[in-house]
Amino acid sequence: MIGNSLPEYVFIRLCIYFLRYTTPICLAGLAILTAVQHDFHHDPAPTPLALLSSPGSTTARIIIGYAIADLLYAVFVWRPYNRRLRDETEHPPPLSRADRRALVGRCLAHVPDLERYLRLWFLGADASEIRRENVREFLLWAFFDRRPRPRPKSGSESESGSGPAVKKDGEEGLPEEDEEDEAELDEYVALIERNLGRRVEPGRGAAEGGLRLTLDPVETRYRSLIWYLIIGLVDVVTHFQLAWGGFQYHAQPHAAFHSVIPHRAQNLFASRHSAAPDLGYWHRPHTAKDKLPVVFLHGIGVGLWTYVSFLSGINEHKVHDDNDDEQIGIIAIEYLPVSFRLTGAPLSKSEFLEQVTAILEAHGWDRFVLVTHSYGSVLATHMFQSATLGPRIEAAVLIDPVSILLHLPDVAVNFTRRKPQRANEWMLWYFASMDPGVAHCLGRHFFWKDNIVWKEDLVNAIEAPAPSTGSSETGADLGSARRKRRVAVSLAENDLIVDTLTIAQYLAGDEEWYLGSTGKGSVEQNGVGEIIASAAKSGRGGHVTKDGIELMWFPGLDHAQVFSAKENRDRLCSVIQRYCAK
Repeated sequence: MIGNSLPEYVFIRLCIYFLRYTTPICLAGLAILTAVQHDFHHDPAPTPLALLSSPGSTTARIIIGYAIADLLYAVFVWRPYNRRLRDETEHPPPLSRADRRALVGRCLAHVPDLERYLRLWFLGADASEIRRENVREFLLWAFFDRRPRPRPKSGSESESGSGPAVKKDGEEGLPEEDEEDEAELDEYVALIERNLGRRVEPGRGAAEGGLRLTLDPVETRYRSLIWYLIIGLVDVVTHFQLAWGGFQYHAQPHAAFHSVIPHRAQNLFASRHSAAPDLGYWHRPHTAKDKLPVVFLHGIGVGLWTYVSFLSGINEHKVHDDNDDEQIGIIAIEYLPVSFRLTGAPLSKSEFLEQVTAILEAHGWDRFVLVTHSYGSVLATHMFQSATLGPRIEAAVLIDPVSILLHLPDVAVNFTRRKPQRANEWMLWYFASMDPGVAHCLGRHFFWKDNIVWKEDLVNAIEAPAPSTGSSETGADLGSARRKRRVAVSLAENDLIVDTLTIAQYLAGDEEWYLGSTGKGSVEQNGVGEIIASAAKSGRGGHVTKDGIELMWFPGLDHAQVFSAKENRDRLCSVIQRYCAK
């Protein structure tokens, strides 16, 4: 993530402007080139056609050629792709009443400031404008997957000038609430009032239904053809870097070549193919018999390019008893819908789990350490909750996770609705939030109830599965003993997406988490303050909470900046390697 200095602000704004308006800039450049070559004294101004046919007109040919290509791309690629952003969301089956009641209670029990919680979900609306019907409408989306049924105008609504609920765009695919829902809604509104310590005013205020991610219109911003040429170049560079580092590429089937823009030539010439039709991946063979291999899930960005040095460092960061001839195996899965490419729809939860299982079975990996970054924690949640994959996750390292306490509004608001002001916010807004693939993934295929993870899900006691009958790289005798999963969570103090202080306080539990005068995270336990950042020097990497979660705090860093400095990467790799030890 970029910093917030004035030069960085100017740089990122210029980049955004250039990528949005490349063709007009090119045509303006062509006009300037025409004017420069014009002989004001003798010759008339050359036409573009004459300029193209004149000697030394290579620059003009390139500019006009690109402008034509960009126009064709906008008409035949960009516009058709973006039409699907208007499609209705296919919501998963609703929760049972018992599960819903338990989820509502659990969420409200972990809201540090309910007034702020409501105001943020309603995009900063004044508390007086968040009334009973507004809250009911939000709860219907958040917990019921339903839309409000039309109601006759009440007296209080007449006095306030607000009308009854009207069906909005995006709600057509949702069933209407019924009479049983109404009684349950009243129960939840009463619970909110109890926690607020005040009554929620009747009627409907100007706050409307708040942020309803899967129902609201999906917004994107245009990016020209040159952007995808850059992504294609970065993809090729990443391919060679990983191949040079000892990784083997397992491509999607040849049939997937035309479904991804920019096209990936490496898929046509790959000698190995993925066991999963929609997931390519990079594999580093596992030869360390006394260690577990690693499965890595990346975040929103340009794929694996950000993580090349980090993935290589997992085996470079040796401890004293390492055998140099043995290496920790790694499978780094490519999830293209969040990799700044134009692709098909994201995999459903069941499809993703099925295809990851197929990849693991192809390599005989019965147990592994799961490492994720940012959005990868969402996919990891599905794996934690899976009856087949969950028990196989022996340990997990979550870096900048977005799925912990996902019911809080910070991640959704900061990523999809915040108006950018600083350099890092502009970078996040244009390159990630407004990317058409990312926006489609989050706006039509992101269901927070399926994606939220609680600390109990992270560390719950699990029963190891029976060993695979096929060949196995891990070669371990798993047994049937129950064990508790080892978990580390890495948080950046200045994360512009996640409220990391609240996450740290939640993970610390009854221990009192606070920030010291140096900006370093501390835990107050039995009257003794422990500086988390200093724990790395003792070889532990982070503070271990009473629930067994190793909490790693990086002062002064923003989202994803932990991968920038080798010192921080080494600290992460040290923890991962320790977790790989059987």
